[in-house]
Order: sequence, then structure tokens, then C-alpha cells
Amino acid sequence: MPKSANPALKIEQWDISRLAPYPANAKIHPETQVEQIKASMTQFGFVNPILVDAKGEVIAGHGRLTAALAMGMAKVPVIKLGHLTDAQTKALRIADNSIAQAGQWNVDLLEAELATLRAIDYDIEPLGLTHIDLPDIEEPVAAPPRPNRTKTTIFVSVPNASVAKARKAIAAALDKVNIPHNI
Repeated sequence: MPKSANPALKIEQWDISRLAPYPANAKIHPETQVEQIKASMTQFGFVNPILVDAKGEVIAGHGRLTAALAMGMAKVPVIKLGHLTDAQTKALRIADNSIAQAGQWNVDLLEAELATLRAIDYDIEPLGLTHIDLPDIEEPVAAPPRPNRTKTTIFVSVPNASVAKARKAIAAALDKVNIPHNI
């Protein structure tokens, strides 16, 4: 058990040369992810400190360290976790990555947030959403003229692989607002 379950954590600015990557780090950071981290750091700043043990060996933040080195940073924010045992340090290295991957997105809420950002012309490319399976929704296409029609037709364009998923999502949305449909 740690000395304190809730130690006072302090963010420090360390020279990047003080940090030592953990040689047996099991998490791989491909170049595309490092580029995403660099873009995020450029856009938002270095807002997620690197976690290190008492000796300065990285516990969590190998990707951020790689990005910072590639960007030529001299100092980086660090939180030193000197209260953990060696076993806890090893376990946290794994937990930090595996727990984050276990989370899921509420696709409806995510789409609403992305739509809000798109509406104000905010660049969403650096957000790192390339691994999320969202239907590609294109700009609305004007419906062909249909004189004497009393119904409104909505056209949605999605990749073929997402058609069933899109139909299900549209049907559920229409059901929520009690709109009859034939999807």
C-alpha cells in the first residue's frame, strides 16, 4: 500500500533531459499518434503532465515525452509519484493505458459536440478521432423536386459499410420524436 492514498500532487517543470523513458514500456506510440499529440500540444499547450517515479523514470506519458522531444521542448510539466512501491509503479504503467482504452463514447453526444465545433469552423483534425467509427455525414444535398408531395424527404450519405448502422441510428432518432418512418 502507498504511504498515502491521496498524496498532495505537485506539477513541476523539469528539464526534459532529467526524464528517463521506461525501457520495458509495453505501450507503442506510432508516428501518427505522436503527430496527433504534437498537434494537441500545439493547440492546447502541454496540459497533461508526465508522471514519473522518484528517480525520474516515466510511469505515464511516453507519447507526450516523444512528442515534446520531437518539438524540441527544453522543459516539460511533471508530477513525481514517489509514494508508489515498485509493484504499484509497474501496475500503474499498464493501468494508465488500459483503463483509458476501456472507455466508450456516447456517439450521439460526441456527434453533437463535433457538430458544434464544425459550426464555428473549429479544426477538429487534431482531436485524434481517427480510431472512432462514426458514420461520415456529408453536407446536406438538396432533395430532387417532387411536385404535389406533402412529405419531406431527408437524404443522408454514408459509406456502404455504415449503412445498417446509420439506418438504425436514424430510425431510433425518428422514434424518439414520434415521426413515422420507413427505413
